[in-house]
Order: sequence, then structure tokens, then C-alpha cells
Amino acid sequence: MSAKVLRALAVFGASLLIWSCGGPTGGEGTGTGGASGGATGSAGTTGSAGTSGAAGVTGTAGTSGPAGVAGTSGQAGAAGGTGGSATGVAGSAATGTGGGAAGGPGAAGRGGAAGGNPGSGGRGGSAGGSIGGATGTGGAGGINAGRGGASAGAGGNATGTGGNSATGTGGSSSTGTGGLPGSYDKENTGADCPAPPAPVAMSALPTIANLPDPFLMTNGTRITTKDQWRCRRAEIKSIMEYWVSGPKGAPPTGLTATLSGGKLTVVATQGSTSITLSATITTPSGNGPFPLVIGMNTATGSLPSSIFSGRGVATMTFTSSQLVPDAFNVPRGGGTYFTMYPDKNAGAMIEWAWGVSRLIDGLYKTTDTNKIDLKRIGVTGCSYQGKMSLYAGAFDERIALTMPEESGGGGEASWRFMATQTGTEDLDAAQGTAWYAANLKNFHNADAVKLPVDMHELVAMVAPRAILAIENTGIDRLGSQAGSVSMRAATEVYKALGVPDRIGFTQAVASGHCVFPSGQMGDVQAFVDKFLAAMPNANTNIAKSSYNTDLTKWITWTTPTLQ
Repeated sequence: MSAKVLRALAVFGASLLIWSCGGPTGGEGTGTGGASGGATGSAGTTGSAGTSGAAGVTGTAGTSGPAGVAGTSGQAGAAGGTGGSATGVAGSAATGTGGGAAGGPGAAGRGGAAGGNPGSGGRGGSAGGSIGGATGTGGAGGINAGRGGASAGAGGNATGTGGNSATGTGGSSSTGTGGLPGSYDKENTGADCPAPPAPVAMSALPTIANLPDPFLMTNGTRITTKDQWRCRRAEIKSIMEYWVSGPKGAPPTGLTATLSGGKLTVVATQGSTSITLSATITTPSGNGPFPLVIGMNTATGSLPSSIFSGRGVATMTFTSSQLVPDAFNVPRGGGTYFTMYPDKNAGAMIEWAWGVSRLIDGLYKTTDTNKIDLKRIGVTGCSYQGKMSLYAGAFDERIALTMPEESGGGGEASWRFMATQTGTEDLDAAQGTAWYAANLKNFHNADAVKLPVDMHELVAMVAPRAILAIENTGIDRLGSQAGSVSMRAATEVYKALGVPDRIGFTQAVASGHCVFPSGQMGDVQAFVDKFLAAMPNANTNIAKSSYNTDLTKWITWTTPTLQ
């Protein structure tokens, strides 16, 4: 046979070989992609996923975390998100690089649809919401849409994130918006954070004329993420304890609690020492669980009881004399607290905060019988009891709503700002009682600029949980202008965390000290509604000040956009 004919046969054979390998491969990729794409479509409810565009819609299905919005859970929502993510990948794969790969994630897509449903479940939302909410806004197409769906599932808990509050718009139990928990199940979530450097002598403290930067870590860097706030808050706590309040005693090694006839009795033990606290809980009729407000020495502080009873809120009274016998003339080291925690740097405010925390421990111990919703606990009080409620809320992250009334100097009012005024409850006035740390006695008005912290940071310690400061501008000594400066500065922390509706302040002239004016009723009711009664549509964007203070001297730092 001639060479020419042989070459022709070789070419023909090669063509047959190429056809047999290439043609079926293309058909297989397309066919399998179509088949598995179908699976993807039905799974994620995104429709025929053979194309990446359809799979992108899965992101929308993922964000059906809005279904989670209705109910507000989140952990199951996260699972849904995972399905969404898988479906997104499936859509991408179905573009032609392997139907087999597309088909597999398609099944996971079903998880996306399922995630939306559990999202309405409720209870576990606070954990999922903390991160999911922020990410949940993602998810617009293709693979990213799938991931966005995953976040929206957790964020359904977050966009709606009333994880356990069924608010549909909040981050957890009692949150209104945001995706961060409205309360935690731990007294101090930053207990495992690195301790800040040991305090220096007062003479070595730098001068800080403005309000200290709440975002600045002790190592000189500023926080850039919401997650970093936990350890920054722990730093502020440590510095505040050393210079302003004194140290809060650690939870005791032993604690028992009993509930009988509405009376809660808590016995805290440390070695051979014990302290007994008791309080009466009054609950509405029904099975609960009910939100709870803890009033300092009276059931609702100086606020009208109707604000709470009208919303089905239970009440409990913390009796401060069980720890410190005399409220206004406290001897340093006096009271039962020091039998267990002998550090004489501690002031009465932090001792009382410790007592409130032990009552909350008792609520956790008696959860089967007390009918209390532990995710929705509030505190309030007026005057020195307003300070008491602020320290309680700042130092215990299980408290969802803090409402100090007329707390003045040592409360939310800025020490630095009051040092520029006269006739206020300033640092000079703080020397007459053992309410504060022994170390604070080193500071007078002229030394205010040497304080490493100021009271806007005590308020910021409450973040991301809710706080409303109620102020009376009719009494100069209360330092209401200094209070509004602090609250405006602390608001920047809430803005950075993405929850500006969780902080508010309302100022009005009252007819007397701790005489609540009716004009502030709506403001207080809104915070109770949203953060205790789980009514997410309450408007808590409340910033009512009687002063037009130039803040440029006091807030010289910028507010970061925390990721």
C-alpha cells in the first residue's frame, strides 16, 4: 500500500480517537451539570441551578434567613447558610467544569431551605447573631451569594436576631437591631483576655486633656473589629477597677440558692466565710418566662411601677444594706463583703455590684422554678442607687438593660468635664465617702487630666447591651451637662459596634431629686419595650440633651468602622 494511502488512514484513525474521547466528555459535562443542576435548583429553592446565575439566587434563599427574622433563631440558620453556600458553589460548578461536582452541593442546598425554617425557632440566636448578622448582609450572587446566605441564616438570627427574643430585628434576647447579643450568659466574657500592663504610679501617669480614646488598646493600637471589643472592654474594666471602683470580687467558689414563696435566698461561700443575700421576686400571672427588673432598694427604683407591670415585667429588689450597713457614710472596709474579699481598695459601688451579680447567680440556680427569662434582666435606681445600677450593669454582662437615674458624679458624668465647672459632684466631692476605690482619693479636680479612664468608658462597658441614662437638669450638683458629654462619647462605641439604638439619654427638669417627670415616661417605656418586653419596633433612638456643648475639645479621636 502506498505511503500516501497509509497517511490518509492514520489521519482518519486519529480523528476517530479524538471524537471518541472529546465528544462524550463535553456531553458528560453538560449532561451531568444539567442533572445535578436540577438537584441544586430544587434543593436551594433557587430553581434550575445548571447555570451559575440561578445558583446565585441561592444567596437570596440563604438570606431567607429573613425567615429567621420572623422567628429569630440562629444556630439552625447557620446550617441553612451552609446549604446556601454549597448551592452557590454548585451553581458555579455547573457552568461546565463538571456536572458531578454541581450535583453534590445541590443536595446541600436543601440544607439552605431547611435553615430558613429553623431560623424561626428562636432560642439560640444570640450566639449565631454575633457574627452572622454582620456577614449576613453579603450574598449577592454566585458563590458569594451562597456564603451570604449562610451568614443570613446566622444573621437571620442577626438581622432579626432576637435569637431568643423572637423580635425579628435584633441581635439576641432583647436586642433591637444589630446582630450582637443583647445579653450574655456569663458575668464577664473577657475573663480569658490578656491582662493589661501593671498600673504605674500616679506621678508617672500621662496627661490626657480630652476624654480617653475608648478604642485604644494599652499596647498603643486601636481595635479594628467588633470581636476585639470584648478584650478592649476587659482592659477598661481592669483599669476602672484599679483607679475608680476598686476590684470586683471574683465569683465565689461555692454558691447555693433556694426559692420559696417568691423569696430568693443565696448563700455565697469562700473557704470558711459565707455571705447570705435575699430578695423577693414578684412575677405577673401566668407561666412565664418573664423579663425582670432589679431595683436598687425599691422594686423599680424611682421609676413608676406601671412602666413594668404594663409590659409583664417581673420585679426584684436588691437591698444594699445586706452588704454595706450605711449607704451615705460608708466606712472603708465596712460591711460583710470584706469578710470574704479583704482588698481595701474596693469601694461600696463595686461591692454592691458584686451583690447584684450573686442574686443573678441565684436566678440561674433556680431557673426551673423562678419563671424568669434570664436573657432579659434590667437594673435601675436613682441618685447613689443610680450609680449602683450603672456599676451593676457595666460589670455584669448578663444584664440586658441598664437604666441609671440621676446618677451624677461617680455615675455617667465625666470627671474631666466637671473639673471645669463649679458646684457639681466632682472629684473633690468624691473624697467624702468610701463609695469608690481608695486609689481615687489621690485625684482632685486639678488631677482629672491624669485619670487613665473617664466615665464615658464605664458607660461603654455596657456595650453592646442596652443603656438609658435618665437625667435631671434642675439640680446643678448632678452635673447633667457632664453626663450628656459622657453619653455622647459612649454613643460612638455603640455606633462603631453597629448598635446605636441600644444607647440613649433623656434630660428634663424634675420637680425634685428622684421625682420622675412624666415627660420622660415615653423614653423609658421605649427602652423597656424593646429590651425587656421584646417589642422590636419601639423607637429607642433617643438623645435628648438640654445642652449644646462643643465636643471638639473632649472627643479628639475618630470613631472606627469596626468589621
